[in-house]
Amino acid sequence: MLDPTGIFDLPNTSLIFWEIITFLILLFLLWYFVFPPIRDQIQQRQQSIEQAIDEAEQTRSEARELLEEYRQQIREAREEAREIREEARREGDQQRERAKKEAREESDRIVQRAREEIQRERESALREVRQEVAGMVIQASEQILGRSIDHDEHERLISEALDELETEVAGAGAGDGR
Repeated sequence: MLDPTGIFDLPNTSLIFWEIITFLILLFLLWYFVFPPIRDQIQQRQQSIEQAIDEAEQTRSEARELLEEYRQQIREAREEAREIREEARREGDQQRERAKKEAREESDRIVQRAREEIQRERESALREVRQEVAGMVIQASEQILGRSIDHDEHERLISEALDELETEVAGAGAGDGR
């Protein structure tokens, strides 16, 4: 039977047969020699990519851990710095209070010494004034009385004059607002 299309022409079938056989041999050679190295290469590449992904994930995980560790260290450092500042502030306050207290105490000592010195000077001045007044009272008394005064009379007159003088001095000192 002849095929009007010419595809299944039996007398010319040998060419198609050999083309199919050649194609199948080519496929077998490609499948046996070419495809396995390509497949192995693809598998190696896939494994290296998976390994790189795993390493990247591990590196990312380590980076996250390091980042958290650094953040913790920064928090601790900030807390330590805050504590150091607070301690320095407390020590500064304590030292300032100590300095104030020492200054007050020194001021009080100076004022007390000045008061004591003033009191000594006052007493010394009063002694000098007493002696001068006593001498003047004796002279005035002797002139007024026209005679010499005995020791008891002398002491009594001096005491009275000094008492009057102290009363006047105390009254003048109180009047000054001192």
